[in-house]
Order: sequence, then C-alpha cells, then structure tokens
Amino acid sequence: MSEKTSEKKPDAKPQQKDLIRPLSALGGQKPPAPDWFEKALAAPSEEGAVEVAGARIRYSVWGEDDGEKAGRGLLFVHGGRAHRNWWRPFAPFFSENRRVAALDLSGMGDSDWREDYSLDLYVDEVFAVIDKAGLAARGRPVVVGHSFGGWVTLAAVEREGEKLGGAVVVDSPLGVPDPHEGYTVIKPKPDEAGEKRSAHIYPSKEEMIERFRLLPNQPAEHLYLIDYIAREGLRPAQPSECGAQKGEGWTWKFDPGDRRGFEIHFERDLLRAARCPLAFIYGEKSMFAGGDGISHLREQARGRSPFVMMPEAHHHLMMDQPLAFVSALRTLLSAWPVRFGV
Repeated sequence: MSEKTSEKKPDAKPQQKDLIRPLSALGGQKPPAPDWFEKALAAPSEEGAVEVAGARIRYSVWGEDDGEKAGRGLLFVHGGRAHRNWWRPFAPFFSENRRVAALDLSGMGDSDWREDYSLDLYVDEVFAVIDKAGLAARGRPVVVGHSFGGWVTLAAVEREGEKLGGAVVVDSPLGVPDPHEGYTVIKPKPDEAGEKRSAHIYPSKEEMIERFRLLPNQPAEHLYLIDYIAREGLRPAQPSECGAQKGEGWTWKFDPGDRRGFEIHFERDLLRAARCPLAFIYGEKSMFAGGDGISHLREQARGRSPFVMMPEAHHHLMMDQPLAFVSALRTLLSAWPVRFGV
C-alpha cells in the first residue's frame, strides 16, 4: 500500500476555542453513571505483567481458561496514547464463555516506557500477552484493535496471522493500497529525531480532568465513560518532572516521546490476502468513515469480511454508543469467524 492515504480528514485543525472538552463544566467531580457501567467495573479481573524486550507489559484478564463451553480467547488493543482501561467497561460482557484480556502497549498506561518504539515490538507485546494470559487455550484467539490499536492488530495479522482466529479493526484510518509498494500509514519525521518531549505537568488532577478531550476532536455524551478513562490515564508526576514547580504535580501516563521516529508500514494489501479472517467496525460520523480508503476497504470486504457501520457514532464509537458497540461485537463474534478446526 503506498504513501497516499485518502481517509476522510477534517478541513482544518480545530482552533483552541473549537476544542471539545466534555468534562470542563464538572469541576473535576465524577458524573453519575448507569448500573451496567458500575457492574462492569466491579467485575473481578486478574492483573498481570509480562516482560517483552526489557519492558514490563501490563494486562488485565476476565473469565476462565477452562470449562467445556469456553470459546476462543479475546484480546482488546487500545488506541494511541490510551490504556487498557478503555476496555474495562466492555470486557466483562464477553467473559461469560471466553477468556478476555486487555493490555497496555509499551509507553502507555501502566506499561514501561522504551527508548524507542516500533510496530514490530508492539506485535511482540500482543503475542506475549496472548501467551501469558492463556488466551490460546481454546484455539486461536481473536484480537480487537481500535484506531492505533487497529494498526497494531493488522501488523499482527501480517506477521503471524496464522496464530489468530480472527482480527477486528475498529475505526482505524486506512488508505488506498499500492499492490507493489505496500502501505505506509505513518512516516518518520526528521524533526522528531531529536530529544524526546517532556511531559506537561498540571497542578491538580481536577484541572487535568477538566481539560481532557478525545483525539480526534469530537463530542461526547456519556460523561461517566469519558471521566473514567481520563482518571485512569493520569498519574502523579515525579519530582524530576516538576522542575521549578512547587508542590505536587500531575501528568498523563503515556510517554510524550513515543512517536519519535515511528513508522507504520505494511508490505502488502492485507485485505486481499490476510493470514486470518478480518472484520471491520466503523462509526458513521467518524472522520475516517469516508473517502477513497473506506471505499476501497468496503469493496474488498464485500464477500470476504464483515463490515459494520455504527449509526450515530464518531471515531471513539465505544464511548458514543457503548451498549450498541457491545451488541454489535457480540453478534459479530457469535457468527464469525467461521470455525474450521482450531
């Protein structure tokens, strides 16, 4: 697939006054939440870690790995600069008859930071968690990746898809592939080769939560979900990070230099010759749900891969339509992939 990516993009970068900060009016207070959400958060999980190339990768697991009725394992992969707890409100809906896990990719969430990151290392982390969490105990597991996590998922399919029972890409920007040159999604920038950026330090958790917003810029109705992922994504700043700032400080968990020199490139058109079954879920209102890239994707998916377009959903569709997302994915997994052998 070539350098040209023709996904639908906004006309211009949002101005500061146009940025949507859903929690800004709450003063750092938690909004009310429905029973289903509180029940999901209360579902017991196993917390674990596995070392991959010198970095400890954290993960959470729901469900049992035994039982005659246990289905394929399921792994959720979060988006860029997010964390595994984006999936905590949803994972328990799938754990009744399968082993379910979500990981923090290195440089994000509670996993270790690295000096350098690569797509290949992220794929190593995915398969390491699959192995350590016992997701392959009942056959080849399914991986679900959102946004940046969808690219990681596709990279896992490209490299070792024969180890997977299926892969679901959730609203990842995709372009039109070149049959000879492959597909470059992100190209390293010369100005990113210098020193890593330092973390931005805030004086209080409340200010951070008030300023939290989704990327790309979009509205958000279910504030309890946004508040939860914001709180789970922050951490106390280290004294060395605070510099001349007096008192305690707070910052985000992700490594601010994680994109330095980063490249995402696929060697071939995965849609034509994937090494495992593929499925796609997009938000109808997502900026990535239009353009030549999606047209190509839908054309290639026809007759080969399920393609779900969720109404009234933007890029972060699980936050826009949480129970509809659960229902759509449950339905998809109940009938797909077609099971031959293990």
